[in-house]
Amino acid sequence: MLRTLFTPLSARFSLPSPLSPRNSQDSAPEESDELDPEDFARDVLVELMRNATERLKAANSLTERIEVLSEIHKIMLQDACTKDVFREMDGFLVLMSVLSTIHPQFSKETREESAGSELLEATRLVFVILSEALHKHNENAAYFRTAVGLESFAQATLALVSDARTIKQTVSFLTCLALHNFAWSRFFLHITGADYTAADSKFMEFSPHLGLIHVPEALRVLYDAVTQCPQGNALLRYMGIKLLERLALHKHRNQCVLSSLGFERTLFERLCAPAVLPRAERQVVQKLLRRLLDHSIRTEDARVMFQRAIRKDDTLDPDVLEVLRAGMKVKWPEHFSFESPAAVRMNKTGTRALPATGFTFMMWLWIEKVPRDVRHSLFSISSSSSVLFSLKLRPDGSLDCESTGNKEPAVLKAHLAKGRWTHLTLVHYPHRNFKPTIRLFVDGTLADSVNWHYPKGDTNGADRPYAIGDNSSDACLNWCLTAAYLFSVPLSDDLPRFIYHLGPRYVARFQAADLVRFLTYEAATALNIHLYGRAEQTRGSAADVKNLISSFKNGLGINDSSIVFAVSPATMQFEVPSSGELNDAATNGDVFVARCNGLDLAMWEIGGAAVSLRLIQLASNPHEVSRALGVLTDGLRNGWQNSEDMERLRGYDILADILRRKCHLINMTGFETLFEFLGMNFKSPDHSTIVNTTAYRAIALDFQLWSRTRHEIQLVHLEHFVTLLDTSRHKRFNSKQRIAKMGVVRKLLFVLQTDWYDQDMLPFLLDTLRVVAEANFSIDAAIRPIVSYLAANLHDTSTTNGASSPHSMMSRIDNHNAQYKAEQVFKILVAVLDNPTMFNKFTAALPLTRICLLLLGDRPSSFTATLVLRVISIALGMSTSFIRKFELVSGWNVLKLVLPYAWDAQVQDATFDVLLGRSRDKREIVPTVVCPYVVPAIFSSLKMALDSSRVAEDAEVRATSTTIVEHLLETLIDTHSTSPTFRDVFKSHAVTQSFIDAYKMFSTSVAHAAEIDQGTVRVLEKLSHLGLSIALDNSVAVSQKQEIMDVLQSAESVLNPRASQETSIDAGAVVGTKARRRRMASVRLSMQLGESAVKRSIIRIRDWRTSVIATEKKRLRKTVLDLREHHRQVSSLTEWATVLTTERGLWAKSDVTPHWRLDETEGPYRVRKKLEHDEDKLPSSKVDPNQQIGDVQELDVDTRSIMQIEVPPWSESYELSSTDVDDQLGEEIVDDKHRRVRHELEPGDVIEAVKTVARISGVDSSPGLLIFGKSHLYLLDGLVENDDGEVIDAHDAPRSLFFVPGSIIDLDSHQRAQRWPHDQIMSYSDRTFLFRDVALEIYFKDSRSLLVVFVDRKQRQATTKQLGQIIGKLSTDPSTPGAIKSPFVGRLSSKLSSTFSAKILSGFSQDELSVAQRKWQSREISNFTYLSILNQVSGRTPSDATQYPVFPWVLSDYTSTKLELSSPQTFRDLSLPMGALTPARQEAARSRYENLMSVEEKPFHYGTHFSSSMIVCHFLIRLEPFTHMFKTLQGGDWDLPDRLFIDMKRAYTSAAADIRGDVRELIPEFYSCPEFLENSANLDFGVQQNTGEKIHDVKLPPWAKNDPLLFIVMNRKALESDYVSEHLPQWIDLIWGYKQADPEALNVFHPLSYEGAIDLDSITDDLEREATVGIIHNFGQTPRKIFAAPHPPRNMHGNSSLPLGLIYGVAEDYHLLTQGSRPLKDLGAEQPVRDLVLDLIGQQVVPCPDGMRCVPSRPHETVMWDNSSSSMGALKVVVDRKVSQVVESAFCSCATFADTDTLVTGSTDNMVRLWHVVRNDRNRDQPMALQLTHQMRGHTATVSCVAASRAWSIIVSGSRDGSAALWDLNNGVYIRSIWHGSGEPYQVHLVGVNESTGYIATCSRQRLWLHTINARPIASLDLTNIAPSSIYPPITSFAFLERDYCHTDLIATGGPDGNITFRTWNTDSTPEGEKARWEFATLKTLRVKTEGRHRTSTPCVTALRFVGESLYHGEDTGKLFGWELPD
Repeated sequence: MLRTLFTPLSARFSLPSPLSPRNSQDSAPEESDELDPEDFARDVLVELMRNATERLKAANSLTERIEVLSEIHKIMLQDACTKDVFREMDGFLVLMSVLSTIHPQFSKETREESAGSELLEATRLVFVILSEALHKHNENAAYFRTAVGLESFAQATLALVSDARTIKQTVSFLTCLALHNFAWSRFFLHITGADYTAADSKFMEFSPHLGLIHVPEALRVLYDAVTQCPQGNALLRYMGIKLLERLALHKHRNQCVLSSLGFERTLFERLCAPAVLPRAERQVVQKLLRRLLDHSIRTEDARVMFQRAIRKDDTLDPDVLEVLRAGMKVKWPEHFSFESPAAVRMNKTGTRALPATGFTFMMWLWIEKVPRDVRHSLFSISSSSSVLFSLKLRPDGSLDCESTGNKEPAVLKAHLAKGRWTHLTLVHYPHRNFKPTIRLFVDGTLADSVNWHYPKGDTNGADRPYAIGDNSSDACLNWCLTAAYLFSVPLSDDLPRFIYHLGPRYVARFQAADLVRFLTYEAATALNIHLYGRAEQTRGSAADVKNLISSFKNGLGINDSSIVFAVSPATMQFEVPSSGELNDAATNGDVFVARCNGLDLAMWEIGGAAVSLRLIQLASNPHEVSRALGVLTDGLRNGWQNSEDMERLRGYDILADILRRKCHLINMTGFETLFEFLGMNFKSPDHSTIVNTTAYRAIALDFQLWSRTRHEIQLVHLEHFVTLLDTSRHKRFNSKQRIAKMGVVRKLLFVLQTDWYDQDMLPFLLDTLRVVAEANFSIDAAIRPIVSYLAANLHDTSTTNGASSPHSMMSRIDNHNAQYKAEQVFKILVAVLDNPTMFNKFTAALPLTRICLLLLGDRPSSFTATLVLRVISIALGMSTSFIRKFELVSGWNVLKLVLPYAWDAQVQDATFDVLLGRSRDKREIVPTVVCPYVVPAIFSSLKMALDSSRVAEDAEVRATSTTIVEHLLETLIDTHSTSPTFRDVFKSHAVTQSFIDAYKMFSTSVAHAAEIDQGTVRVLEKLSHLGLSIALDNSVAVSQKQEIMDVLQSAESVLNPRASQETSIDAGAVVGTKARRRRMASVRLSMQLGESAVKRSIIRIRDWRTSVIATEKKRLRKTVLDLREHHRQVSSLTEWATVLTTERGLWAKSDVTPHWRLDETEGPYRVRKKLEHDEDKLPSSKVDPNQQIGDVQELDVDTRSIMQIEVPPWSESYELSSTDVDDQLGEEIVDDKHRRVRHELEPGDVIEAVKTVARISGVDSSPGLLIFGKSHLYLLDGLVENDDGEVIDAHDAPRSLFFVPGSIIDLDSHQRAQRWPHDQIMSYSDRTFLFRDVALEIYFKDSRSLLVVFVDRKQRQATTKQLGQIIGKLSTDPSTPGAIKSPFVGRLSSKLSSTFSAKILSGFSQDELSVAQRKWQSREISNFTYLSILNQVSGRTPSDATQYPVFPWVLSDYTSTKLELSSPQTFRDLSLPMGALTPARQEAARSRYENLMSVEEKPFHYGTHFSSSMIVCHFLIRLEPFTHMFKTLQGGDWDLPDRLFIDMKRAYTSAAADIRGDVRELIPEFYSCPEFLENSANLDFGVQQNTGEKIHDVKLPPWAKNDPLLFIVMNRKALESDYVSEHLPQWIDLIWGYKQADPEALNVFHPLSYEGAIDLDSITDDLEREATVGIIHNFGQTPRKIFAAPHPPRNMHGNSSLPLGLIYGVAEDYHLLTQGSRPLKDLGAEQPVRDLVLDLIGQQVVPCPDGMRCVPSRPHETVMWDNSSSSMGALKVVVDRKVSQVVESAFCSCATFADTDTLVTGSTDNMVRLWHVVRNDRNRDQPMALQLTHQMRGHTATVSCVAASRAWSIIVSGSRDGSAALWDLNNGVYIRSIWHGSGEPYQVHLVGVNESTGYIATCSRQRLWLHTINARPIASLDLTNIAPSSIYPPITSFAFLERDYCHTDLIATGGPDGNITFRTWNTDSTPEGEKARWEFATLKTLRVKTEGRHRTSTPCVTALRFVGESLYHGEDTGKLFGWELPD
C-alpha cells in the first residue's frame, strides 16, 4: 500500500544529487517488490517535506510559522535529498514571502517582548533553512541565483533592514547565511555610539569564525542595508564594511566572490563623496576598495574613476588619484579559483586521449596553501577504467608523476612556492632514446628530469579524459589557475622559458608570428639577459642563440592542430547543465571563474597611456606627481597594449617634456617610481638593469631635466649609472647591450660643456663619466669622444675663435670653465688608462704617441702637462717600444720645446717619473734611469726657469721661478748623487752642454746685476753644487769639465767677491792635466731628427687640433640644434591630449560647440560635400607598424679576445702622413639640413628630392615642401627650403622664396602635414594657375587631390618626371580594364562609376572625352557626371576658386509651392547665356559691344563673368573655408549685408533678369551639398536694409519646404530631367564649345578672362601685377575650349531614367523581380550568410559566413576571426585555404574591406582598427599579411558592425553603446556620432553607406535611421511594433540601390520572417506650409521562397546586396539566391 503511495513521489523528487549521502552502489536496481528500509525512510521524509512546505504557504500566525519552519529544518538535516523537494515545491519563493511579511506583523502586534523574540526566531529559522538548503547543493544554489535572484531577496528583507529595531539582528543573520555559520548570529548586536575600538575588538574575537563565502547575494544585501541606514548608525556601517574587508583578506576565493558583486563603484562614490567620512570608516572603505580593485574592475566604473580624477578646473582630486594609484598595482589575471574538491574536465579532440607522439602539459598556477600530509592531483589523463597519467603536488612542494607505464611514482624535485604565480611545464617523450624522457620546467627553467616509461593501456580515454584539479572527496588544496595547455608533441627545451616570459595574462594559442610583442618590458629584458648569458658563456653557441632569437621573432612554430586543449577563463565555454549544451569543458565541484579586468586593461579601453600622461600633466605638487607617475608606470608595466600605445604616442618623449616643466616637483618617491619602471631595483640594487630602452633614452638620459631637479635627486640620478654599470650583477649586459648603444659618454661630455649643472655637481658628473667610459671603453663609445673633447677644450682657444657660431645659439654653452672641466676629464682618462686592459684598448684604437702631442699642445697648463707626462709614464711601464715610437713623432724634442712653459713642481714630479720609471716610488732602491730621452726637456726647462727668475718683469713671477728652480736643482743634485745610471746620461755631450749653457748664462746675468737677493744666491750655490758634481764625474768630456770649472769660478767670484782670488776648488784637479778637447765620438740619436722634422711635427699636430676643434664646434652646434628641434617637435605633440577632450573622449568638454569645414577629400566625380572638424591638430590614431615593445634583441657577443698583441714599433710610419692622422678623430659632422622634417617621415623612409611649392586651396596659397621619399610623397605646409638647401619656417623666410604671384599667402591657418605611400598616387595633370602654366594637380587613390604651384615650369617638369617614374614602377592593378568591358558589370552603373570616377576624371585625353560623350548620349552616365567630366577636362578644379567647376542654372521657377518638372516653363532657356535671358538684357549687351567697337577697344558683352573666385565665395559664404576666403577677398570684412547671398529667388533674378545684375552660373554644390545653405556656425552677417531682418540661412523657394536637403534633391532632379537632357548640349556649346566667344550668341566676355590674354610673368611692376590679379579674381577665367563643333544631342528613346538598351530597372519595375529557383551558393545549414562580397573578376557574388570576409575581387584571400564570446578575436589571414598570418589579440568582433588593400575591424575592446593589406607573392609562407595602421577610440562598448566606403572615404561603426560613429577612412580621425539611445534595444547592429549618395543607414531594434554623410537626420522608421522574432532583431540586413543617379531612392531591408521590403523616402506627407518631413514609404514586400524546403520555419534574410539591376540575398540557412528582372 505504502509502496504505491510513495513511488511516484520518489520518482519525482529523489533527484540523483551529486552530494547525496548514499553510496552509488546501494542504489543498484532491486528485483524484489519489498522496499529497502532506507528508501522507505527517504520516501517518508520526501512526503513530510512536501506537506510542511504546503503548510508553510498557508500558515498565518507567527507561532504557526515558527513551528513549520523548525519542522522543515529538521527534515532537511535528516536527508539531503529533501533539499531538491524543497526547491521543487517552490520552497525558496515561500521563504521570500515569509521574510517579506514577518515585519508588518511585528508593527501591528503590541510591543511585547515575546512578540519581538518570536519575530526574531522566525527570521532566524528562515535564514537557517536558506543556509542549509543552499549548502553544498549546486542545483539549489543555481536556482536561488537565477529564479529567486538578488532583486527579490533584497526586496524580501527590505522591511527588516529598514527598521532600526531589527536591522542589527537581520544583518547578523545575513552574515550567517553568507558564511553558513550561525556563530555570527549576534555579531552586530550590542554595538552603540561610535566606539570603534570596541568594534575592532569584536572582530578580533570573531576572527576564528571567518570562512568561505557561500551565499554572496547575502553580502550584497548586507552592504546595501548598512550603507543606506540612517546617518546616525555610523558604527554599524563601519562594521559592515570592515566585515567585507576582513573576508576579502581572509581567503583569495572571498576576494574573487566579493569582486564579482560590483561594490567598487559605490565604495568609490562613498570615498570621494563631498560628505566627510569618519576617519576609521574612511580607512576601511579605502582598504576594501583597494582589495577589490586589486582583483578586478569594470571598464565603466574605471571610466567614472578617471573622469572624477580631474576636477572642473583642471586640477587633480588627490583622493581619486590615491585610489587609481593603488588600483593600478594589478596582481590578478583572469583565473579559475579551485576550493577543493574541484576540477575542470576537458573533451578530447581526436580518438586517443594520450597522444602517441608524446605530450607537453603546461599550466600557470597560484597556490594559497600546500596541504599538510596528502598529495593533491593537479592534472590527470584517465581512461574509462583507470588513470593513465597524473601529476600530483606533494606537501614539500615537489611533484609526483604516476602512470600506467611504471609501477613506482617518479618524484620531480621542484619547489612550488605559495602565494605567487608559477609556471609549470611537463614534457614527456614517448621513446627511451630521448633521454631523459620526462622533463619538468618551473618558471621556464629545467627543474628536474627522469627516465620513465610512457603510459600504456587503454589510450582512448573517457569522454572527458583530461582533468585539471582534484575532485576526490578528500582533496583539500586551495589554488588558482589562469591557463593550461596540452600539446600532442614534446616541446623543445627552449620554449618553456619563452612561454613563461609571456606571463599568466597570455591565454591565446601561440599562433602569432609576432609573439614577442606580448612580452612586457621586464620579461623581454629577462629573456635577453638569459640569452646574452648563454651566448657569453659558450662562445661557440653564439650561433645557436642567434637561431633561437630568430625563431622567437618568427613565432614558436607550435602547430595549431597539435594543441589538444587550451583552458582559460577567457577562451573556454563551459556546459550549462540547464540547457544541456555540451561545450568544450565542464566544471566539477567548487570552481569559481574569476573574471579579472585589471585597472590597466580598463585604462587601455578608456583611452590608453594618454590618460595617465594627462594626470601627470595636471599634477601640481610633488605628492600628485609621484602618484600620477605611479599610475602611469604600473599601467604600463604589465600590459603590452598600453606599452605599445605609449610608444605610438611618443609618450616617453612627451613624459620627459612634461617632467621638464615640473622638475622641481619630482621628489624621491617620484624618482624611484620612475626608475623602478626603467629597471632599477632600489631594494636589491644588484638586480638593476634597463628594461625599457626607449623610455630610458628619453627620460633617464635627459640630463637637462635632471639638472633642474632638487640637489638630492640630481645625486641619485647620477648614482644610478654606477649602480647599473658597477654594482649590478647584470653589469656586462647593461653596458654591452644597453648603455653601449646610447652614446652616454657623448651626452655627458655635452652636459659638461653646458651650464646646466652647478659647479658643486662637477665631481659627481665626472665620476659618472668615468664609470660609463670604463664600462664600455671602445673607440666609438668612449675613446674617440673623450679625446676629441679634450683636444678641443684643454687649451684656451679664445684666440682662434674665428669661426664661432651665432652667439644666441651657444648662449647655454659654458665657456668660462671649459678648460678646467677638460682638465678634470683628462685626469679621469689618465686614471682609466692605468688599467692595462683599458690601456691596450686605447692603444689599439688610437696612436698614443700622437694623441700625447695633440693633448699637450703648444702652451699647455702645468696640469695638462703633468697629465700628458703621466700618460707617457704609464705607456713606458706597459710598452717597451713606446720610447722609439715617441721618438719617431719627434715627441721628445717637442717636450723639450713645450715643457719649459708649463714647468712647476707637479710637472717636475711627473717628468722625473718618466725619467726614472716606477722605481722612484720605492725609496730604498737605487733609482734607475728608464727614459733618458726626457733629460733635454728637464735642462731646457731649467734654463727657461733660470731666465725667468732673472728677467721677468713681475716680482712675483721672479720669486715663483726661483722657487721652482731651487726645487728642480735639489732633485737633480739628489738624483745625481744616488743614481749611477743618471750620471751616465752626462756622457751625452749635448746634455752636458745644455746644463753648461744654462749655468753660464745665469751666472753671467748675476755677475752683471746691481744687487743680488737671497734667492738668487741660493740658486747660484745649488747650480755650482750640481756643476761640481757633474764635473767630478768621469763620464763627462774633459773639455766640458773645463768649461764647468770656468763658470764655477766666475760664479764663486760673484758669491764671495773678497775671496775670489784664492778659489776653493782647483780646476786643474777636476779637469785633469791634459785638456781633452775631442768631441764625444758617439753621434747622439737625438740629433738625427733635425729641427725641420720637429717643426713639421708641430705644424701637423697643430693642424690636426684645429680640425678637431672645428669638428667639435660643429658637433656642439648640431647637438644644440638637434636638441632644440627635438624639444620643439615634442612640445608640438598635443593631439594625444586633445583626443581625451573631444566629443567622445574621457574628459569630453560639454560646453564646446564643434566647428566644421568642407573636407577636401572628394567623393565620386570630385564632389566635395563631407564636412570635417575645423581644428588645426586632430587627434591621430596612427600606429607605427614597425614598433614593438618587448623585443628580443640581436646580441653583440664580443667574441674577440680583448688583449691586443703589442704592435711592433716600426709599424707606425716614421713620417706623420696627414691621412692617417686626420681620419683617427676627424668624423664628418654633416649638419642635417632636413632636421625640421625628419620626424614627419615614415619610419625607414629616405628623402630623395625636395621642392618648395605653394599648395592652393580656394584663393589661398600656403607655402610648403613637396618631398619625394623612397616610399612616400609628403606635403608639409609652412616650411620652405632656403638657398643653402636648409629647411626653415616660412615665417622666417624671405617672401621671394615662395611667392606665387596672385595668390593670397596664408601662413597661419591649417598648417597640414600630409603623406601618401607611392602606391596611392593615381595620376596627375598639368594645370594653369592665374593663366600661368606652372601648376600641377596630383590625384590619389584615397580620393584626395593636391594642387600645387611651382616657381617655374622647369621645376614642375622635374616633378612630373619623378611622378611618372613612380606611377610607372607601380603600374595599376590589372583587374580594372577587364571589369569595365565585362557585361556582368554593364549593370553595375553607380558602383562602377564611383570606383572609377576619380580615375576617369584625372588624366583625361581627347579619346577618353569622346568615350564619356558616347556614354552620356546613351544615358550610361548622368548629366551631373558628364558636366563634372567636362569641367575636369577643361582645367576646372575645386581646389582653385578662380577655376571652380561651372554648372548651369536649370530652373527658373522659384515661387511655386510645387515644382512641375514636366512643364518647360519651369526651366531656364539653356540656349542663351545668363546675360541674355530677357530682351532688355540682350539689348544692353549688344549696345555695350557696339560702343566698345566704336572706340576701337576690344569689345565684349559683359563686364562680369559667369564664374570667378568672388562668385564661388559669395555662394559658399556660410561654409568654411570659404567664409574665411570671402573675407580675404573683401579685404578682411563682410560685404554690405544686402549684397550677400540671402535668397535663392533674388540670386536668380539678379543673374537672369536684373539689368544691373550679374551673369553668374552655379557651382556643383547646388546639386550635392545642402550644408552651404545653412548658417550652422551662427555667423553674424548683419541685417537687411529694407526689411531689418537678420541674415541667417538662405531663403529657399516654397517648393523646397524650408529644407535645404529637399532643395538640393529637387534641383538635382531638375538637372537630370528630360528637358535639361535635351537642351544641355546648347549650354555646353556656350561654355566649352564653338560659341564660347561668339558675338552672335551674345557670349563674349572681358578679353582678360580668356586663356592666353595675360602673361603675369611678363609684368615686372608689382602694383600693376596686383591690379591684374585683382581683375582675374573679379572677371574670372573662361574654361578651356574643348569642342569646336556643335555638341551632339542625347538619345532619348525608351525609359529615360535607364541606360539605352535596358528595358527594366529595379527602382522602376521592382514588382517584376523574381527569385531564382536554385541557390547560387550554399555554405551549409550552420553557416548563416553575413555579407555578400562582389568579385568583379570572377563575375560573381561571394557569400561570407560569420567570422569570415573575403577580399573584394580576390575571393581566394580571406580574413577569419572567432566570433564566439569566449574568443580573443584573433585574425587569421587565409590565402588559398592556407593560413598566411595570425594576428593574436586583435579583439575582432566584425570586419569589412574598404577596398582590396584596406581592412576595417570592430573590436570587443571598443575600438575600430584600420589595417593595411601587404602582399608579397615571392614569400610563399606569407603571401598576404595585415599591418595595423590606426586604432580609433570613441565607443564605450563592443563594436558590433562596421561599414566602409572608399568612394566617400568614410567608416561607419555601430556599437552596443547605442551609437554609430563616423570616421575618416584616410586618417582614422573621429568625425561625429549618430545616437540611437542607450540600453539594449538601442544597440546598433547594422550600418551601411550608399556609395552613390553617401547616405548612411543605421539600425537598432528600435529604429532604422537614414542620415546624410554629415550625419544630418533624413528619415527614421519605428521598429518597436514589428518584432516577428525574439532571437533576431526586426531588421536583419539592408542594402541601398546604387546608381550614378536614381530618380527614386531605394533601400531594401531583410527580416527574420523571410520578407524583403523595398522602401523609399520622401516628403510627400508634409502638411502645407510646414518644414519638410521626410518619411519612409514602403514600395513592395518580396517573400523569400520556402517551398521545397525540409523545414517549415521561414528563413531569415541575413544579407542583401544590389548589383546593377539585380538583387542578391543570403539566408541563415547558408544559401545565396539571386533576384532578376525579365530580360
